[in-house]
Amino acid sequence: MGKLTEATVRTSKPGNTDRWLGDGSGLYLRVRIGGSKVWVIRRKQHGRTQIITLGNYPTVKLKQARLKAAEYQLRQDVSNVTVDDLITKYVDEIAIKTFKRPELSQGYFDRAVSPAIGHRKVRDVSRIMLVEIIQAYAKRGARTADQLRSNLKKLFGYAVELGYIESNPMNDVSRRVAGYTPVARDRVLSDDEIRLIWQEPKANARTLRFLLLTGLRISEAQQGHQDGDRWIVPAELSKNGRAHWVHLTPAALDQLPLPACTTTNVQSWLERWCGNHKIVPRFTPHDGRRMAATRMNNNGIQPFIVERVLNYTLVWCNEQAIQQRMAILQEKDEQREAERIGRLY
Repeated sequence: MGKLTEATVRTSKPGNTDRWLGDGSGLYLRVRIGGSKVWVIRRKQHGRTQIITLGNYPTVKLKQARLKAAEYQLRQDVSNVTVDDLITKYVDEIAIKTFKRPELSQGYFDRAVSPAIGHRKVRDVSRIMLVEIIQAYAKRGARTADQLRSNLKKLFGYAVELGYIESNPMNDVSRRVAGYTPVARDRVLSDDEIRLIWQEPKANARTLRFLLLTGLRISEAQQGHQDGDRWIVPAELSKNGRAHWVHLTPAALDQLPLPACTTTNVQSWLERWCGNHKIVPRFTPHDGRRMAATRMNNNGIQPFIVERVLNYTLVWCNEQAIQQRMAILQEKDEQREAERIGRLY
């Protein structure tokens, strides 16, 4: 039987029992024995037939009944979305398209979220459930638990945007639940530690030496490419979204090609290496970037050049940048004055 028409609805007659005229997608016109006509949705749920009344005909016309049925179905679809459904949609539509390393978010969800609440409806997830997941994950470390907290807040924020839920259960969940207190790192390598890295024959040490020599982030070093005596970092790999390159000195060129491995592989190897050499506190690949900046500054490289090498955004309106700019201008004035005096004599 095809779709109902207004003529069919208008001319339908009652019978000895209630008549059910189907329009598809669970929408029916119920023609009662007494002659009244009612729009209903009839569906099976948990093995039982459920009837949802939408309104009487002719107060509710066919077109209006279809709209009401579609709205009801949409609400049901939304209310049945599971956390795993949300994760899939979030990773495909947000993380993969906008995150530099979407696999990190996927990893947090796979390890901590899906096993615990993946089967639950999004609408049924409470704040206490999410806090318990974060605190259980803290056994891996406070910082990684805080990263999970951040990913959960974004995930359920997307659920709000999609209309799955009215408010984000992660709102007002702070770092305290993860036990994490951020501490600015100021770790730089000593001369002895640098010597050890230069003496290390393992392939991963080449990556660390390359970071010390270029000031690059490890992801920029592993995913960028060589162009003669330059190392190119495309905009999509750069943290600030700006394309970047650094000059490759002969020492940096000697480290190429870099070993083909993941960032996690290098980090894990370095942690073991520091332990074997009893280096405390241990350093990380990113500390090589800080070390490069420190050595450049100590050797008289102008701050704005260091900023450019590291691909930082130098905002000239802040106080530090103004002081740097004034120092550069003063030095140029002094150079011009020295040249002028030299010409006189």
